[in-house]
Amino acid sequence: MATTDPSEGKADKSAADPSRQGSNDGAASWESLDRELGCWRNAGKPASFWWRDDDATEPTAALDRLLAISGEEGVPLAVASVPKYLSAELPARLHGCPTVEVLQHGFAHQNHAGKGGGAWELGLHRGAEQVLGELEAGRRIMQDAFASQFIPVVAAPWNRIDRRLLPGLRDNGFIGVSAFGERAPPPYLPGITEANAHLDVLSWKGSPRFRGEEAALRDVLEHLGRRRLGLADPGEPTGILSHHLALDEAAWRFLADLVAFLARHPGASWRSAGELFAPTSGASRA
Repeated sequence: MATTDPSEGKADKSAADPSRQGSNDGAASWESLDRELGCWRNAGKPASFWWRDDDATEPTAALDRLLAISGEEGVPLAVASVPKYLSAELPARLHGCPTVEVLQHGFAHQNHAGKGGGAWELGLHRGAEQVLGELEAGRRIMQDAFASQFIPVVAAPWNRIDRRLLPGLRDNGFIGVSAFGERAPPPYLPGITEANAHLDVLSWKGSPRFRGEEAALRDVLEHLGRRRLGLADPGEPTGILSHHLALDEAAWRFLADLVAFLARHPGASWRSAGELFAPTSGASRA
């Protein structure tokens, strides 16, 4: 699960990928999303989604806006918080928000990789014992702060984690991991559920900014189509990723529109982190 920045390496695959054809022909639009979800509904099973937001450490106006979107639509939201910089005020702010659960966003969101290989906190640029020790310390911080609202899942900073750490995560009390892109095919590691994001509403080249409505909808449509046609794991919900501290006004508007559209569509359903990462007997499947 060593994923790259989701804004990198995005070639236009519409001519070659059957998931981009049929109900997804032409420019991605709300109408094409409606048609795609109609295909799921007609097949007898709504398309599943989940929502992860990264980098929370303290209450802010941006966090309030995020929570309002979730609360108004009754849509579950997984807030990924950085343990090392967790303020005492954040647990109090999130407590009592019925749609919100909390994941662990690494330990310090600190890059330990050299130049040229991307930013990594959860790679093996340090010893595995040190990486896992920090994560375990972070898990204790999160558990003490959020109690049952905390789901012991690592949302990897920069969406990068070395898969060789996964057995150690399981042995240290974690039940899941989340990065970016379609999750790896079987065999799955028993005791660890992997569920990733597939749309980042921001482009990160240069300063973060909204990636644009058509590009964002196309990412959603691509993953939905690949799931429906069996080209991607149909059991992995399509993940929406936001970073509330970095959203510009266009990104906020799109995020609110997307959440509302999916919440009200009979061909879509939302999964909470608690449901998605619930321990199962055997495979790390959602």
